Amino acid sequence: MSLPPFLVGAAVLFWGWQGDSLALAVAIALLLEAPRWVRFRFALEDADYARIADLCTVFFVGSAVVLAANRGVAHGVIGAVQWLPAVLSPILLAQRLGPSDRVPLTALFRYLRKMKERNPQLKVPMLDTAGVYVALCVIAAGVGNPQGRGYYAGAVLLAAWALFALRPRHASVAAWVLLFAAGTGLGYGGQRAALELQTLIGEWIAEWHMRRTDSDPTRGMTDIGTLGRLKQRHAIVARVYGAPQDIARAHLLHRASYNAYVGTTWVGRRSTRDVLQPEEGGATWTLARGAAERRVRIAQRVDQRRMLLALPAGVTRVTGLAVTEATRTGLGVLQVLAEGDWIQYGAEFGSGIAYYDAPGIDDDQLPPGERETFGRLALELDLSALPPEEAVQRVLRHLQGYTYSLWREAPPPAGMTPLADFMTRTKSGHCEYFAASAVLMLRAAGVPARYATGYAVIEYSPLEEGYVVRARHAHAWTRAWVGGRWIDLDPTPPDWFGEETSRLAPAWEKFADILRWAAYRWSQREELQANDAWWGVLAVLMAILGWRVLRGKRVVRGSSMTAARMRNYPGTDSEFYELVKALPPRGAGETLTAWIARVAPGKYDEALRLHLRYRFDPRGLDEGERGRLRDICQAAMVQTSGTK
Repeated sequence: MSLPPFLVGAAVLFWGWQGDSLALAVAIALLLEAPRWVRFRFALEDADYARIADLCTVFFVGSAVVLAANRGVAHGVIGAVQWLPAVLSPILLAQRLGPSDRVPLTALFRYLRKMKERNPQLKVPMLDTAGVYVALCVIAAGVGNPQGRGYYAGAVLLAAWALFALRPRHASVAAWVLLFAAGTGLGYGGQRAALELQTLIGEWIAEWHMRRTDSDPTRGMTDIGTLGRLKQRHAIVARVYGAPQDIARAHLLHRASYNAYVGTTWVGRRSTRDVLQPEEGGATWTLARGAAERRVRIAQRVDQRRMLLALPAGVTRVTGLAVTEATRTGLGVLQVLAEGDWIQYGAEFGSGIAYYDAPGIDDDQLPPGERETFGRLALELDLSALPPEEAVQRVLRHLQGYTYSLWREAPPPAGMTPLADFMTRTKSGHCEYFAASAVLMLRAAGVPARYATGYAVIEYSPLEEGYVVRARHAHAWTRAWVGGRWIDLDPTPPDWFGEETSRLAPAWEKFADILRWAAYRWSQREELQANDAWWGVLAVLMAILGWRVLRGKRVVRGSSMTAARMRNYPGTDSEFYELVKALPPRGAGETLTAWIARVAPGKYDEALRLHLRYRFDPRGLDEGERGRLRDICQAAMVQTSGTK
């Protein structure tokens, strides 16, 4: 069955409307519908169709590669699918300009071409690609569509147009409309329900992922042990460039701080929150007042769209930051809405700690489960009798007697917390234990303190001529209120980096770093742009292709064109058609099988089976079967004539 007139053009225009390519869609639609008014056709052969289909395949693969190079693999494949109606339009145009208004199936599948080569007698089915093309237009229009109602309405109208024209002629129009409307409503409701379910599942997966893997500073909480899990990873999450003296002052990149310890979880409470506005140009963000003495340039991997920037302590301004939103909190968090794989920005900073709230009621509280252990330690070290500056030094000296370890040998004894076990029994742990213990010891001494997390900048890469920050460089430290200002304290033994490098860095890391550097440099290149000159070259190449394919082809007109079309339908010369005319007529909507069983039960079943194979089976009939079909039908015709 043929599609309704102009449905293909309407589908192309719908694709162009949804994909913001209406001008191109208008040109393609006019080309595909123009053969309706053109009387001549080209005598294209199977090899010509195959050549055009192969070229479309090359165009599709090439566009996918270019788009993947510019946007990443996932976005590149999606972009290539969005352009399918334009890429595949030459196949449908060749079909409509050919003699049969069909395309041989061998043109679309190389496997069938090989079968035809091995068996030249193989009958090749002819396919009308218009229906498939309309479906591809609808799919491509929906790939990049932001779930708008216009898309669903357009898809429904196109489906109604096609299905109404193809409905059984005996069917009631009212019943058809009612059933289609019911299907449309159920489809829309199902689509909305699926979107809601997708959102719920996505939120659940994100929640599960954040609880199991990384700290969650955007929600103001992190569990003891999350950084320890990060230290099992070797991926590069940031790159830092700048003068050596500036990087020396930016050796800790802060992401978030926390002020309350509950169970084994650090929580951020009661902090201020401000939505920032960029300066003129949209890429410079002022975080705090103050002079900028130093500057570093940072490239940070985008781990999620709403991400936290890793910044030196005294940052007052961030430059070159191309984001659409930026939010600052009083616990030192700068959250931005970012796109892409990496973002680059400059961090201008001075001394001290910027955009950070003064101590509050949470900054000197000891959690009930840790109060006994850290209260006793404070008494043993006589911390409460010391000024804050001396208390800080005594706490740091006390922790110098502890050792760094990535793994706990055994869980804490029953009735003992992980921090109490660390302070009194094992005296060995990683940075989270040192930082958390220092915070609680300082609070026991009356010094407000907070738990800070981020990354340590400690690994120089000669290949990149800058510092690389890996996931295993995730670090925790302490911030204390001393002398009317916040200061950073790092109580973790300084040999922790060497310990981690010797035990965690794989032997193949240097080779992997070369690949990571190449991938990073590739991701930072400028996007390839197709300007008017490129489109002009493409148009010339397409014109040359059309000339090469059509050059010397015989033009088929009028009755010759109709005959050519008839010759390309497999099985149209079957004698069974004459038998059908000689038997009682079929009922409306009655299948051939049901009809034969009614008018001649058991007499012509073999003829019907051979006819259907001859008509629809790609392998057709061999000479013996073809002769058998002819003999049965001719004998039946003689018998039918005799009875009349």
